[in-house]
Amino acid sequence: MSKWLLSVIIMVSGLTAEAQNNAQHTLYMVDIYRHNVAYGGFDRSLSANFNYRTQWAGLDGQPNSVYFNAHLPVYLLNGGAGFSLSTDKSGGLRIIEMQLSYNRVRSFGRGIVSFGGSLGLRQLGIDGGVIRTPDGIYQGGFSHEDPILFIDSQAGSHLNWSLAFFTKTDFFDLGLSVRNLFANATDIEGINFISSRQINTYGAIPFFVNDLEIQASLYMKTNLQQWQTDMSVIVKSGNVFGGLSIRGFNENSFDSAIFLGGVRLNEHYTLSYSYDVSLGGLSDFNQGSHEILINYNLNKLIGIGLPPEIIYNPRDL
Repeated sequence: MSKWLLSVIIMVSGLTAEAQNNAQHTLYMVDIYRHNVAYGGFDRSLSANFNYRTQWAGLDGQPNSVYFNAHLPVYLLNGGAGFSLSTDKSGGLRIIEMQLSYNRVRSFGRGIVSFGGSLGLRQLGIDGGVIRTPDGIYQGGFSHEDPILFIDSQAGSHLNWSLAFFTKTDFFDLGLSVRNLFANATDIEGINFISSRQINTYGAIPFFVNDLEIQASLYMKTNLQQWQTDMSVIVKSGNVFGGLSIRGFNENSFDSAIFLGGVRLNEHYTLSYSYDVSLGGLSDFNQGSHEILINYNLNKLIGIGLPPEIIYNPRDL
């Protein structure tokens, strides 16, 4: 399916293609820094995350993504800093991105507020060898029979900016971030691929029932043309947590039901996993989506500066 999807996008859009090409991310409540760089340093120590996701298993050309990030408090600068590296592949399309971030942290009353930003380099590449067109010749030769399309691999790159806000109080967490701030275009052989601006909103409310710690969270993404939500509930008991999530809010946006869980292996490592059950039009053509995340936390305060942690959430395992 996705082998010809890119070809269709290029042909119907002339010399400009616009896409919401940010990778899906189910474990958003476990790794907040992934979608909000103003969270840098809020894990109280050096925190590093490795994530692998394979989406729509069994579908030809399915999306796959791998990313690594690390962030820590920087008390001399009254804030936090971080680094991330990711690669996302879907059919013949590949996006590689690297970014550095800094966020300024301030305390107020019974909470903490942070403002931050990041600067990154995004490379978009296309493998013309996997594109197929209706009139192409692919047996006894190789030609798309289209003067615009190429048959080899081509790539282009541009700078990528983001801005973010995050606050943590006794009663809730709230974050807002804007990725692809300037909606820059990548030129590949005369075709401009525009990365849509994406606005992310995150909110979480923790509460307790007897010995159980419960966190309800909402993650909303939009490019101001389309909207998508993830609503989740996580329950933690001891070093183990589990929960449910639903992606979508009406009949046109429901995408998947999600089962997720994790375990704190020791004082430094936490393992999390999620499985997405497709609910949309592709449900008959794939075996769901898998995502695994490994978090390493130094679990040691680096100097002094940020106030003591306010509340304990399942993501802080």
